[in-house]
Amino acid sequence: MNALWSPRRPALVLAGLVLALLASALAVVYSTHHGRLLFDELQQLQRQGWALEEEWEKLLLEQGAWGAHERIRSQAEQHLDMAVPKPEGMRVVGHGN
Repeated sequence: MNALWSPRRPALVLAGLVLALLASALAVVYSTHHGRLLFDELQQLQRQGWALEEEWEKLLLEQGAWGAHERIRSQAEQHLDMAVPKPEGMRVVGHGN
């Protein structure tokens, strides 16, 4: 008989193919699960990014409100007792000619 052929050879090949099929199926399940986890993490990070962008826009609006000339003037008048001088109290000083 041929040394490569034995009665047990087809059974071993079949067992190897079944093991390869099971390993492949488990790899597909694992990669699908891992992909879903990564997609979920991506969505969470996108939501965080959107929330941070929204907060940044609010902070920019708040900064604009706090830095408005009218607000600064009113705060100076209320808290520091400052006032805009009247024209008769102003003196224009020229640069040295």
